[in-house]
Amino acid sequence: MTTKTLHERSIHIDAPVEKVFDYMKDPHHFLEAFPEEDRSNMAISEVNLTAEGVGSTFSMVGRMFLFHVKWVLTREEYVPNERIVDHANLGGVWTSTFEPDETGTTLSLAFGWSSRVPLVGQVADRVGWNGDADLEIMLANVKKAIET
Repeated sequence: MTTKTLHERSIHIDAPVEKVFDYMKDPHHFLEAFPEEDRSNMAISEVNLTAEGVGSTFSMVGRMFLFHVKWVLTREEYVPNERIVDHANLGGVWTSTFEPDETGTTLSLAFGWSSRVPLVGQVADRVGWNGDADLEIMLANVKKAIET
């Protein structure tokens, strides 16, 4: 099963990589980054963090269209101050990368689908959300939370 990255955006944050990574590793902050209209219909539950990061899990519950949905995300990669990859049971893959820059950190956020059925993720992506715009909002929300 391969992952196809459909959306990727980056933002500069005036903070050291360690501070940005520490903020982003918390699943509650992941949800807080979503656009308000999405966040108002979702919640984080069942957070189980491992000491090494890999294998940590958390659930997001909410509505998609008229259906109640529960996404279980598993942390598949965890490289402190460099990279976090969370894979959702429904096929979504979220990748956060952290790079030091001249005055702080460049945070990149990417989303893609991994699916055994061709095109299912791409169809869900087109009807389920506005990925590029939502990533921009998410990054702006993270930047604001860290810099204030």
